[in-house]
Amino acid sequence: MSFVCCAAVVLVAPWCLAAWEMWWFWPFAVGLFLGLLFFGVRLLLAAQSGERVFTGDRLLALRGVYGFLPFLGYASIRLFQADVLMDAERSFLLFLTPLVLAVQIVFGFTRKQLLLLYLLLLADLLLLGGYGVINHRLTGSEHVLWRDAYESYAGRASGTYFCPDHFSGIMELGFCLALGIVLARNVKWPRKVMVFPLAAVALGGVYLSKSRGGGLTIGVIVAAALVWGFAQWPWRVQWALRIGVSAGLAVALGVLCVAGGSYIERFRNYPWKDIRKAGRFQYAASALRAWRSAPWYGIGPGMHQHLWPHFAASEDGDREAGKWPTFPNYHYHLYEVHNDWVQLLEEYGLIGVALFLGAALSVLSTLFTGYYREVRDRIKTDWRRRIRRPHYPMLLGAILACAAMAFHSLGDFNLQMPATVWLLAAIVAIPVAFIVREEPRGGTANGRE
Repeated sequence: MSFVCCAAVVLVAPWCLAAWEMWWFWPFAVGLFLGLLFFGVRLLLAAQSGERVFTGDRLLALRGVYGFLPFLGYASIRLFQADVLMDAERSFLLFLTPLVLAVQIVFGFTRKQLLLLYLLLLADLLLLGGYGVINHRLTGSEHVLWRDAYESYAGRASGTYFCPDHFSGIMELGFCLALGIVLARNVKWPRKVMVFPLAAVALGGVYLSKSRGGGLTIGVIVAAALVWGFAQWPWRVQWALRIGVSAGLAVALGVLCVAGGSYIERFRNYPWKDIRKAGRFQYAASALRAWRSAPWYGIGPGMHQHLWPHFAASEDGDREAGKWPTFPNYHYHLYEVHNDWVQLLEEYGLIGVALFLGAALSVLSTLFTGYYREVRDRIKTDWRRRIRRPHYPMLLGAILACAAMAFHSLGDFNLQMPATVWLLAAIVAIPVAFIVREEPRGGTANGRE
């Protein structure tokens, strides 16, 4: 039942308008806690019968959980100090619910359940991308599922998300998973070919969304793949592959710049030379002005949208002299900063950023523990012995996904979308579950089948 609850949330939430609105968010959040309840009951029953639910490196498994506790403790204090409790609750739960999901995956799922969830994720992302591409080709994305799309996004694919940039965000996750499988040396070519449709749909979704951030993020994913994607090959082969792939990508980029059409025009028409006029620059500038009012503790979880009118205008206005600010920003209301990192700083302060980075690094260190195990084992066997580590493609995909979201969050708020957060949590937690159950030398996964 824990598996059913978690899988249902991760797979269905993107189809319910990303669980953005509260009437969608709360049922899915309750589903995750209901799964945690079933997991707790299972632990109690196992304790009575002497059964071991989890077999593996407990210290390594708990490292990520312990890393999040200081931040969650601090965030809970700031939650009860916030002036608008409802929005503070949502902000806090966007950090807590991914951990609730990950704990169940890492400590509770069997190996077969982990593999099943991974395959379901691949299929779900393929269907999400397929719907987005087909809907755009047939209707021009005039509708988002059963709802009318926003006119401001006309001509851009948005899939099951209202915003094309957020649709691009989940397509980037699909591309990361597909790339992890394609680059894995221990995956046979027939299986690699099976994920080509996912890679094609993901790239097509980003292109049709015309998301500038999405296009740049694809570049970051490819760069990360060039750095970490060839770890299973000898050094000389690695560099040969990097050089060859880089040359091919340079040609592909040149073709895209020439034949990219309206997508490339969006890059060209952006005010790069006068970046202060760009909307996202003004969004971040307003958030930084708010942060300076409370640099250590922040203005409070979820408080950006409420304090936006106080900090929206640029600081060069003078009320006494009757001089208007250069950027008054009074013609719209900004719910999110469009930069997850700046919003984290604004709402939780320097203390919150430091604690969150510590939590994120504790999880990344677990992923790279598994990554460097693979590298060490290959070196010890002179890159020849066939190593049975079936979770390596999942591991590589998770590393690429973390790089993608960390970068795209500099220019958008993908991690304010609950469905995207839960997808990312599952993508990371599945390989972590295999890593902590892996024998140090055997390269096989322990635990119940």
